[in-house]
Amino acid sequence: MTDKPKKVKVKKQKEKLHGNRIKQILSEIQMSQQELADLSLDGDAAFLSKIINGHRRCISLPIAMKIAKALSKKVEEVFISKDENDLKRAKEGQQKKP
Repeated sequence: MTDKPKKVKVKKQKEKLHGNRIKQILSEIQMSQQELADLSLDGDAAFLSKIINGHRRCISLPIAMKIAKALSKKVEEVFISKDENDLKRAKEGQQKKP
């Protein structure tokens, strides 16, 4: 018998969110956190609160999509990624230069 080399699974590093606009959007559309939790997370308001307040920075794409769909927004409009935050800082830095 020949020994086959073992396949090693490489874990992808999870990208952490830098923030979200959920509170702002909820205010704009006059929806409560509980209503959003009911529509997107089977009523789990505590979990939604952790996401909104930044205590959960790694969430799955399906959860992000459910939240965005319940808010009638694109995922990119609701959640702020590291790349988006870096791009914003770069633009601000360019505007400050004379």
